[in-house]
Amino acid sequence: MAEDGLVQILALLVLDTDGGRLAVKYNSYARKDLWPTVKQQVAFEKRVINKLPKPSATRSDVDVAVIDDYTVIFQACNDVVVAAVAASSENELVMLELAEGMYNALSNACQSQSFLSSGLTKQLVLDSLSDVLFILDEVTDNGVIMETDDEKISARIKMIDETEVTQSAQAEQMFQKATQSAKQKLLGSLMGSRG
Repeated sequence: MAEDGLVQILALLVLDTDGGRLAVKYNSYARKDLWPTVKQQVAFEKRVINKLPKPSATRSDVDVAVIDDYTVIFQACNDVVVAAVAASSENELVMLELAEGMYNALSNACQSQSFLSSGLTKQLVLDSLSDVLFILDEVTDNGVIMETDDEKISARIKMIDETEVTQSAQAEQMFQKATQSAKQKLLGSLMGSRG
């Protein structure tokens, strides 16, 4: 199944806690041979949700489950479960990196405007569905992992060059230093004129 030793991801799933689809992506092998109909895909997704522990209100750690002889690496928060499915022979550490990167990119893309946000929720995912689908498309190409770094994934979604992200962070630091220096000089000159 894996070509040239590359990790083959069969499916990326973003589901609600009832097993309802929010966003999914199956590779061509999985769509053709394993779960060829939508009915079979939905049945598999329901089995995945039923075997996983119920998520808490806080973000859970990445965890692993074996379902129907497939390795499922997942992370859950509130009423959303993000999972990557692969054959049991695939490297779990690479899958873990993918699941974490995908979850973090989804969280960044779906952030609500409130600072009291309680993490990823079904409503936030649905409100940002185009970004969610873009993330699923960016992280794998027909099952081959393309990116696991959530900052690079987020930059691609915002259509920002990765070098721009680094340069803007550096520019922000330089601006902060310049502002701090100007403050110190102004205070120094004001204090010096009083003495």
